[in-house]
Amino acid sequence: MGLIAAAFVAGLVAVGYSWLYKAAERFSVETFQAHPVWLFAAAPASFVLAWWLVNRFAPRAGGSGIPQVMAAIDLQDARVDHAWIAPLLSMRVAAVKIASSALCVAGGGVVGREGPTLQVSASIFYVIGRRIRSFSPIVALDSWMLAGAAAGMAAAFNTPLGGIVYAVEELAAKHFSRVRTTVLSAVLVSGLVSQWLVGSYLYLGFPAIGEAGFRVIPAAFVVGVAGGALGAFFGNVTFRLNVWLRRRLTVRHVKTGFAVALLCALALAALHMIDARALGPGNRLTSEILGGETVGNLRLIGVRVASTTVSYMSGAGGGIFAPSLAIGASLGSWVASWWSGTNAVLLALLGMIAVLTGVTRAPFTSFVLIVEMTDRHSAIFPMMLAALVALGSARVVGSVSFYEQSKRALLRDLEPVRPKAPPPSPAA
Repeated sequence: MGLIAAAFVAGLVAVGYSWLYKAAERFSVETFQAHPVWLFAAAPASFVLAWWLVNRFAPRAGGSGIPQVMAAIDLQDARVDHAWIAPLLSMRVAAVKIASSALCVAGGGVVGREGPTLQVSASIFYVIGRRIRSFSPIVALDSWMLAGAAAGMAAAFNTPLGGIVYAVEELAAKHFSRVRTTVLSAVLVSGLVSQWLVGSYLYLGFPAIGEAGFRVIPAAFVVGVAGGALGAFFGNVTFRLNVWLRRRLTVRHVKTGFAVALLCALALAALHMIDARALGPGNRLTSEILGGETVGNLRLIGVRVASTTVSYMSGAGGGIFAPSLAIGASLGSWVASWWSGTNAVLLALLGMIAVLTGVTRAPFTSFVLIVEMTDRHSAIFPMMLAALVALGSARVVGSVSFYEQSKRALLRDLEPVRPKAPPPSPAA
């Protein structure tokens, strides 16, 4: 019963969060495309406030949220004290994550809500699970965290299968045989709550992809190679710059984070002057590409990569899942523009799969998500090909995913403050 309650609450919060995020994105894109100069005042104000919320109330609420969930699961496996996990998963962290990321997006920030939704949902499951465990010791908190993350993925994208596959492939494959019933139940309930509130919908609509026959295979291969390498490069650069910056802030003084958030906001405003499509998480841009309303090019790809990186480096809450999809759609659209006789919409979908695979190193999750978000099962073989080829090219660039690197760095940062384990009691 407690699991159902947690999944119900997580579904409600995920839907409310998506409404808030969409409103913030709509405000920023419409306002700053009409009045670009305003961004030079609004972005610094929103970035600084978003950073301040994280720095003041929940330092581990910054960034994506997926590395925090992965780290919390590892810590729970090691049977560490609750004091270790509380900074990563709590109701305070969830509230700050939602507020900070929404503020960042309202100011034009290029961050997504999908990773943050996983951390928010896992926090809800962890808090409720700990309460239940106080009178029912059989509750396995690592299973509840994993189920919460999967439920968050399902609710964020309306992709129940994607939530399950991601739990298996990225979060904790070694746990799945033990927790599959918990994960399935959580995904089912949170997904039903989401559909009850917003109806049954496709995250990316129903794009017309035309024929997905054998002749698309060469283009799928090229997009897979390029997208996997681009996703891995983008993830590595974002991770390394962020770690370098955080270490310098720690060495000097954390208050200089104010200046960093300000500089990141001004950089975003300058990128918007280069291409007005630089703003927002990318959902609107992705929809426009899939609808044939806009076409990607090298400038757009470069601007989207740079704007996502500077937004993430600001220290506000927000992930790179949706921005990665927008980068991938831009890449696929650009390849289609010089590859005659190939459907641009289909290549945009393949680019999304490839870049997401490069970032996550989770090819099955990537193509399952896109299939569920578009209901384009007729193109499943090119999608699978793009995902697998992307995984190979990503591994050439780097062997470890953005999220795995971030999790390891987070655990290293936590080490100095880890509570000392009590000495073992003497044998009787």
